[in-house]
Amino acid sequence: MSLWDYTHFFQKNKVELFTKSFISLFLFLFGYTLFLIFYSWSNFEDSFLLFAVPLPFYLIATCLLLKYRHLLKTKSQRSVAHTKQDKYEKTGLSEAFSQELKEKLEDLMDTQKLYLNHELRLDDIANMLNISRHHASQVINENFNMSFYDYINTYRIEEAKNKLCNNFKKSSESISDIAYQCGFNNRVSFYKAFKKRTKITPKEFMQNAA
Repeated sequence: MSLWDYTHFFQKNKVELFTKSFISLFLFLFGYTLFLIFYSWSNFEDSFLLFAVPLPFYLIATCLLLKYRHLLKTKSQRSVAHTKQDKYEKTGLSEAFSQELKEKLEDLMDTQKLYLNHELRLDDIANMLNISRHHASQVINENFNMSFYDYINTYRIEEAKNKLCNNFKKSSESISDIAYQCGFNNRVSFYKAFKKRTKITPKEFMQNAA
């Protein structure tokens, strides 16, 4: 059994024990409160004392509730951290190495502008980073929360936006020309990716930028 398994086991038992204690105290206070309500109807003079007696218990219950919420939050955070760590361990790609690959990929995209290549594939990225295709996909998915094509198109769209803003109306180029220059193979795929990224069409973007 790993260190995580032992920690998780004791943490789980701690939460379960705390839950049982909290439920027992809650049931006691609930029953006592009902008793006070019925008793106060017939013995109003003594009701104040009866209500004052359980006040410390109510305070304890409140503290326990706050502590319980903290335990659940801590348990959830530990679970998420373990899931992420387990995911990296199973694929053989450490979190630190994944971060290093992310920075290398960003550098390649910025300096060499790989996204301008119409035939760019995931295998090309993997070869440049000297990793497997699976690991290349993992680096993009986990660090950018995108698929390979969405990640590449993000750079292409930013390139297109710059071109559309720089005296495009005065040039003889068409939107299709801009799309091709930025790595897209056709106007349709460019429009689709542009609207997915910006929520507007290229023409609407130019109108807003004017």
